[in-house]
Amino acid sequence: MIYESLLEHGNGGKRLNLNLPLKVMDKEIFWETVQSNKGIKLQRNSITGHSRIINGNGIRVAWGSHEEMVNILEKVIKPWKGCKKGDILAVQRYGGIYSHYAVYIGYGKVIHFAQEEKDGIAGACNIHKADFSEFLKTDTCYEIIHFPEDGSDPVHECVNLNDIDNRNAYETVNLIPGLKAAMRNLKGYHLYSAKETVERAKSRIGETKYNLAFNNCEHFALWCKTGLKESSQVEDLWKSFWLGRNKTVSVARKGRKISYA
Repeated sequence: MIYESLLEHGNGGKRLNLNLPLKVMDKEIFWETVQSNKGIKLQRNSITGHSRIINGNGIRVAWGSHEEMVNILEKVIKPWKGCKKGDILAVQRYGGIYSHYAVYIGYGKVIHFAQEEKDGIAGACNIHKADFSEFLKTDTCYEIIHFPEDGSDPVHECVNLNDIDNRNAYETVNLIPGLKAAMRNLKGYHLYSAKETVERAKSRIGETKYNLAFNNCEHFALWCKTGLKESSQVEDLWKSFWLGRNKTVSVARKGRKISYA
């Protein structure tokens, strides 16, 4: 299970307490299994009406109202829910040391430039189709990246699987507004449709020759969506070396909190 702890919600949506994992008896009296999928069980207490989620190892990973647990179970089983075909996704690895990118192609599948895993063993690095779990690994947060038509910096919508409704978004601010968009348009920036993005990703399945600076997972994913081979990670590395890191401010955007970095 990727969920070591989940947050219980209630009282008008306010966060109440940390839902710590707990070893429980699977066949405890008064607990009825009302749904089961991939070894994960949703159980309801016949007296209190509260529900809990138990993973395949018999660990209670969440508990609360039945409605809340149904919503969380959906995320546990289908962490890609909310993603659309052609979306570009990113996940932070090792606490944000680097980001890994992928193209979502629907039905819980992605195409990404990574080591191909078979029977839990990582093989050669290549562009291949994979289950969402191979992309997410043990992480509980990922980002859906939204690309503006004008070529300006994309907005990253953060999805927290441990929270029922916690979604934030942030985007970077150019030092010279519009300059980067203009440069991208000169290079041939084109925002491909969802169908075109998926087709472009499929057309490159089997490719190898990974290169951190010139042909990494981000280069591949952004090429599928925009036609440009860019890597913000490589750019940020040079920026931090020559200019230092920018400050972060927060503003409101469509009712969500946006952090500008």
